[in-house]
Amino acid sequence: MFATNHVLSGVVIGRAFERRPLTAFAVGLASHLVLDMVPHWGCEMKDPEGRNRFLAYARRDGMLGLAVTVGATVAVHPRARVATLAAIAGATLLDADKPALYFWGRNPFPRAVRRLHTWAQNEAPERLPNEIVFGASCAIADAVIAARGRRRPDAS
Repeated sequence: MFATNHVLSGVVIGRAFERRPLTAFAVGLASHLVLDMVPHWGCEMKDPEGRNRFLAYARRDGMLGLAVTVGATVAVHPRARVATLAAIAGATLLDADKPALYFWGRNPFPRAVRRLHTWAQNEAPERLPNEIVFGASCAIADAVIAARGRRRPDAS
């Protein structure tokens, strides 16, 4: 699953748990595993061509994910910002293994976490269209959520 798609789902989760940032983080973390079970894109990392392809996609995805994080933080109702950032952090945390493995050859997570994350993966190189449809769907949902949240009267 593209990291940007995890960011996009984190926005939905942050809005749902806007008054409970720790819960938003935990639900975001759990959502990562659920989303990784959905058939999604992934490239083969065992050969140099796959590693180069990973880096090319990761650069673009990282920049897009960062832009979405900033945009969502600005767009959501101020009351939901902390929870939204917490949910995004939780939803993306497990993918810190990818850059760590690529750059330093080490996975930063304990063995049990690595096993769980590997078990949840359902990726294949031909599933890029699934990624794009999922991301577009989440982006539309996020835009609606952000717009509705900004228009509601402030009850605090």
